[in-house]
This record gives sequence, structure tokens and C-alpha cells, in this order.
Amino acid sequence: MRDSWDQRTSSGGGRFTAPLLNWIGRFGSVTQLIIWVCVVVFVLQLLTEFVGWPILDRLFALRSSGLRQGLVWQPVTYIFLHDTNFGVIPWHILINLLVLWFIGREVEYFIGPKFFTRLFLLGGLTGAVLWLTVNFHSQAYVVGASAAVLACVIAFATLFPDREITFLLWFIIPVRLKAKYIAIALIALDVLPLLRHTNTGVAHLAHLGGAAFGWVYIKHLGYGQMPQWLAWFRFLGEKFRPRRRPTRPVTTARKPAQSMSADEYMREKVDPILDKIAREGMQSLTKAEREILDSAKDFLRKRQS
Repeated sequence: MRDSWDQRTSSGGGRFTAPLLNWIGRFGSVTQLIIWVCVVVFVLQLLTEFVGWPILDRLFALRSSGLRQGLVWQPVTYIFLHDTNFGVIPWHILINLLVLWFIGREVEYFIGPKFFTRLFLLGGLTGAVLWLTVNFHSQAYVVGASAAVLACVIAFATLFPDREITFLLWFIIPVRLKAKYIAIALIALDVLPLLRHTNTGVAHLAHLGGAAFGWVYIKHLGYGQMPQWLAWFRFLGEKFRPRRRPTRPVTTARKPAQSMSADEYMREKVDPILDKIAREGMQSLTKAEREILDSAKDFLRKRQS
């Protein structure tokens, strides 16, 4: 896992404007910027509630009544607020930011800062929309980055399903599981209370909305095998998308030449495709280019053995 963000090497990073890249670079990564924003907002929440004027919750928490009053920004701003009613430790914000720190940086480095920003914000927005469809006439409200963070977790599990992760169960017992099993367990924790109609005080629908978006978005970017129904929607989107300027085609055989060294193969066959991913994203690759990346794994494995 990368400890810092490098705007020159992060795939998709060039899609931000240069001033925005430089500004984000001061924080190290988009992930770290989000964490800083959440921490600053949380401190402001505590201060305003201490003086008896919780204006942040009233204006920026997700409420159906707020939307009816014209506060249309709430489906996004609620992401950066967190529960301030806690005991000794603020578990709500602490767990969200810890997961984001360990998982978010990895996803951001792999898909690029701009795509990661979309993943996080739209994951939270999707969670808000799903929650509102059932609770639009409710007096309840929602705060927290959980839906957006869960979108990142599901994205990670979709990208690296067999990656093993060690975590502390109840912050005590070390448990090592593959990412796909952790994703299944987290989804089950949100589905079961809904099936039992249990009021846990948690916005499980928002979590599931974020999780669904994380999976769909990673599939949309072209990672893994895309379901037919999602491919159909993507085809419709490409029909109405402005055509890009044609890039230099990458023409190589399905299997790498056995006479090449690993360095030569990477330089001549794989690097042009990686450059294309950095410019246009994973979803821009042709079928032949995806096959080259797949064959490169076998080629390099054989060279290293």
C-alpha cells in the first residue's frame, strides 16, 4: 500500500486540472483530504453543540424535511458529519476513518484520484437516495460517511477479491479473511436487521446503497467480468458519449514473445497500455489490450520462476 499519493503515477490523475492536483497533493491524497475534512467538521460539530447552537446538523444532516425546505445539498453534505453522542470514544467517526485510511488509499492509487472521488461521493449520494425512498416522510435523519466508506470497501473487494486482510475483531482478536468474505459479512450485517425489521438506529439502507454503487462503479470502469445487464447500460452511455480523438493503437500478439526479457516486454508491450489507462481510465481499453494485460501476468510469473 502506498503511503503517499503521487500525481504523476496515479492512474487517472491527469484528468484533474493542474491547480487542483497541486492543491490535493498538499494533503497527500484525496483519501487524506477527506479524512481531514471529516475531522475538522466533527470538531466544529462538537463546538457548536457545546455552545448550544447545533447549526451544522440542522443545515447539513440528511433530512427529508430539509429537502422539502430546499436544502438540496444534504444528500452529499451528510457524508462529512458524524454522530456526536458518544461515550469515551467516538466510534462512529473513528471506525469510518480507520477503514477509509487502510482501504481508501489502496483503491485510490489503483483507479486514480478522480475516479476515487466519484466513487466516494456518488457512493454516499446513492446511499442517501435509497434511504430517502423509504424514509421520505420520516422525522429521522442520517449523518456519517458509512455509505461512502462501504462503497470503497466493496470496490476494494471487487478489485482484489482474494486479497487477505487482517483486522482486529472487537479491536482485540486478530482475524485474517479474504476481502470478498469481509464484503459479504458487512452486507449481511445490513441486510439481516432489515429482514428482521429491527430498529438498530443505523441507516442500513444507506449502507446498502453505497455498497451497490461501489460494485457497479468498479464494474463500469472495466475491472472484472461485467454482467450483461450492466454492459447494456454502458453501451447506451457510449452511444451518446462524444468520441475521443483516436490514440495510437497497441498491436501485439496474444502471447508475449518468449525471447523477450521481462524488462523488454514491460517496456514494449505493457507500458503503452498503462499509459493509456493513466490518460483515459481502465474502461477505455479494447478487448485485445485487456488480453495483453492478462497474458503479461502469466509471462512475468514464468520469467520469475
